[in-house]
Amino acid sequence: MQILFAPSKEEVEWAVRVAIADDKASTSGRGAWTLDGKMIDAPVVGKARAIIKKAQGCGFDIESIMLQWQSQEPE
Repeated sequence: MQILFAPSKEEVEWAVRVAIADDKASTSGRGAWTLDGKMIDAPVVGKARAIIKKAQGCGFDIESIMLQWQSQEPE
């Protein structure tokens, strides 16, 4: 039996925003960028993607959250 502690809704939304913006930043060749005035680099993106994976395992509807934030851009 595996017990998962669910991330908060706010953590999941932050992680989704990071993942979406990172995909866009990667497409334009950017390695590091900012979101809400904070630098985002590979370790932060890794943390965000881990939160998303955990959230999926806890039953969050990640696709709906991604649709809500699909216009997120890296700063």
